Amino acid sequence: YYSKEIKEIHDYQLHLIFDVSWDDMNNFFVENLERLFMVPLPMPGARKALEILRREHQIYLVTARREEEEEITRRWLTLHQIPFDELMVVGDRNKAEVCSQHCLDLFIEDYAVNAQLIAEIGTPVIIFDAPYNRVNLPKEVTRCYNWGQVLQFIEHKGSGYKAKELP
Repeated sequence: YYSKEIKEIHDYQLHLIFDVSWDDMNNFFVENLERLFMVPLPMPGARKALEILRREHQIYLVTARREEEEEITRRWLTLHQIPFDELMVVGDRNKAEVCSQHCLDLFIEDYAVNAQLIAEIGTPVIIFDAPYNRVNLPKEVTRCYNWGQVLQFIEHKGSGYKAKELP
């Protein structure tokens, strides 16, 4: 679309990678929303891991997507049979604030800034490895490379990650 060959994304702010304005990038996302949100496949092992976790935990999906993207997000989750208890579409709100408000015991994230902010409030974080999040992170953030490692981490920590009831 932008006539640039990008092999690996090293920055979460895509407009900087493609050297376009924030508005241009936003317009691209709005115009291509259906394709961008419906074509990608889940991470390998995600559905199975979430099915296993849901046997003993509540699964809350917290996304920074906007309210107008909730319906398409739900369609994608249904299409791929992703198990969860609640979808929280928070938009520009701080995920750490949402984590604190809902007393979440563990957070899985891919954006380093969110991982750091969530760790600062005392909630352990698992970060899925990506080229754009390879920065120094606090010890409360554990890097995982696949869903099998996530399951091992949670099993190793034992009952410390039993989901709390929402207020």
